[in-house]
Amino acid sequence: MPSHDLDAPRPRKSRVPGVEMEIYVDWEHPIEVEDPPNSQRPAVMVRMPAYVAGGLSHELHSLETIRGAVGGDSSEWAQVARALLAAARMAAGSDRHPELADLPPADLPPPAGCREIAPGGIV
Repeated sequence: MPSHDLDAPRPRKSRVPGVEMEIYVDWEHPIEVEDPPNSQRPAVMVRMPAYVAGGLSHELHSLETIRGAVGGDSSEWAQVARALLAAARMAAGSDRHPELADLPPADLPPPAGCREIAPGGIV
């Protein structure tokens, strides 16, 4: 693991063209981390409008549905998708956006044309 350089330059924030979000490092409020054990590191912060967070939660959910379909463990990131959607809805207040719709159930039937979803993949 690379060493933590407290003397590194600290840009305020960056933006990705065409995506409504800001990304920056929060040096003032470190987050507890598992590696190395019992330590804290600066947090990477992503700020975005509620509808962008809602869309991202749906993308995470889709990826985790695929991962679960091929036999991978998807429980942790599925929880992240639900928590992100809940936070997006809270931030949206009375605003209504299609990206804030409910996540589909995890036990949807296989896509049309597929006979089954087996542990090794779609058959």
